[in-house]
Amino acid sequence: MTIGHGATSPRQVGLWVELTDEAHGQMVLKLGTSRFECILVPDVENFAARSRYRGPAHTLDRWVAELNRLAIGRRSVTLPFNFSDQCTGWLRVTPTHDGLVDVQAGWSLLGQYDFEASEFLTAGRFLPDFTPVENARIVRPLAKIIGAVTACRDELAHSLDLDGTITGERNDGHC
Repeated sequence: MTIGHGATSPRQVGLWVELTDEAHGQMVLKLGTSRFECILVPDVENFAARSRYRGPAHTLDRWVAELNRLAIGRRSVTLPFNFSDQCTGWLRVTPTHDGLVDVQAGWSLLGQYDFEASEFLTAGRFLPDFTPVENARIVRPLAKIIGAVTACRDELAHSLDLDGTITGERNDGHC
C-alpha cells in the first residue's frame, strides 16, 4: 500500500497494526521484527457510549495527536498499545536528532483499571516502571512514523465499525 505521493507504507517504516482475527477483531502490533498482541480499546463497560470514543481508530487518532506534540518540542510521548488487567504495553517515542525518533516498545505493571480510561494517554506520561523490550525498537523520521500511524488508523477505520466490530469491507487485512 502506498500512502500518498512519494510516501512509504507502514511495513516499510517498520510500525503497523494488523487485524489478525476477523471474527474477534484481534490485532497485532508490529515494530521492526517484533510482534505484540495489540489491544487498542480499554475494557470499560459502555466507555464508547459515554464518550465519543470510536474504538481502535480513535486510539490511533490520539497517537497522531501525541506524535505531533513531538514536532513542537515535547521531549517524548508514550503511546498505549495493549490495555490488559495485569499490565499495559506502551511505545515510548523520543526524538534523537535531525527529525528522527526512537520508538521503543515496553511494558508497565500499571493495569488498565489503575487509571481512568479517558486518561489513557496521560497515564503513559508518568510511567515509573516502563520496562523496554530488548530489540523492540526502530529509529525513523518522525514524519514517517506519523504517516504510518495515520495509514493504520485509516485502514482500521475502514475495516471496523465505530464500536470496533468488523464491517466486512477490508482491503488486505493490514495497514
